[in-house]
Amino acid sequence: MFSRVLRPLLLLTPLFILSQESPTDSASFKAGAPNLFIDCGSCDMNYIRTEVDFVNYVIDRNDADIFIMITRQNTGSGGKEYTLTLEGRNVFEGVNDTLVYITDQEYSDDEIREKTLKYLSLGLVRYLSHTPLADELTIRYDSDENIAPPQDDWDYWVFKSSLDGWFDGQSSYSSMNLHGQLSARRVTEDWKLDFSLRLNYNQDAYIIDDEEYVNINRNPSMSSLIVKSLSQHFSAGLRAGVHSSTYGNKDISYWLNPAVEYNIYPYSESTRREFRIYYMVGYNFHDYHETTIYDMNEEHTLRHALDIDFEFRENWGSVEFSVQGSQYFHDLSQNRLDFHGNLSLKILKGFSYNIRGGYSLIHDQISLPKGAASQEEILLHQQELATQYNYWGSMGISYTFGSIYNNIVNPRF
Repeated sequence: MFSRVLRPLLLLTPLFILSQESPTDSASFKAGAPNLFIDCGSCDMNYIRTEVDFVNYVIDRNDADIFIMITRQNTGSGGKEYTLTLEGRNVFEGVNDTLVYITDQEYSDDEIREKTLKYLSLGLVRYLSHTPLADELTIRYDSDENIAPPQDDWDYWVFKSSLDGWFDGQSSYSSMNLHGQLSARRVTEDWKLDFSLRLNYNQDAYIIDDEEYVNINRNPSMSSLIVKSLSQHFSAGLRAGVHSSTYGNKDISYWLNPAVEYNIYPYSESTRREFRIYYMVGYNFHDYHETTIYDMNEEHTLRHALDIDFEFRENWGSVEFSVQGSQYFHDLSQNRLDFHGNLSLKILKGFSYNIRGGYSLIHDQISLPKGAASQEEILLHQQELATQYNYWGSMGISYTFGSIYNNIVNPRF
């Protein structure tokens, strides 16, 4: 009954504070507390363990009475939407909940972790109310006024600019990289608009046998994205942009690509699972630095692409897989097929396994310059090279054993 009464209050009022009265016996207080496991790659766990010290933190999800997963995704204003999913186990089997909260882009790291702590505490109330700890908890509402939605003078538009660079070197090598970006973004429930300008400059210099070899890559680009939400599963959009690349032999390249996307799962569940099917068909123009292997100095093409992306995240781990295929209409043999996957499994208690990788079948390098690349161009990565495939991968295992508890915070050294 307590949880039924509390639930609508939590949804309507964001200013509850969960507090702990000082117990007379700290050891017995811990003995009566449930075991908690939090799956959150971006959380400050030392801070959480210090502030929420009325539960037992365990190092393996299989020992948990309450499993909590905290995921996040970007909002249109540049902030983050966090989804806190709680799953009860053992005596709490079947007691599940989901809380969602949003942070603004102006939030500091401390403000973000405070808000995470607040919603974590709120989510724990329905579980702790059925334990001996219930007598030690108080809930206070700090405001008797309704919070009016803020007036947005910018109509959801967010602008961002950045300029950064780095350099390093030694006696026989030096490197410099400059990157600049200007973007405008507007995201609502019905529309997603994203416009950006990027400038990249990279220079590497090598000294071999008193001779200097210099590699310079310039990659300026402009891109835009317009998406209309049609339903909880379906959307339509348009991608357009302009690009230049010394490495890719493109003096200038621009494209106009309308597309549609269907998500088998509702977009509202995107932090936990997605199964998206994306189809694009569009126009491309390329003006090349050098004549290509197909004797082209410039080229107008039509191209289409199909992407299928699957992502699923649960307390046992996560799986991601995508297949992306594209093809030019003027020559169907000019095509590409990409596979990417990521699997993270919690196989046994304390034992986890991670594997990720990708493989591409490449038959669409229409911009390759005519003639063989020099040894210098190959070694310095100054020019894209012909290939029919590429691949990458990584894998690893980890095993943890010993004490199941992880309550103590020791910041020394």
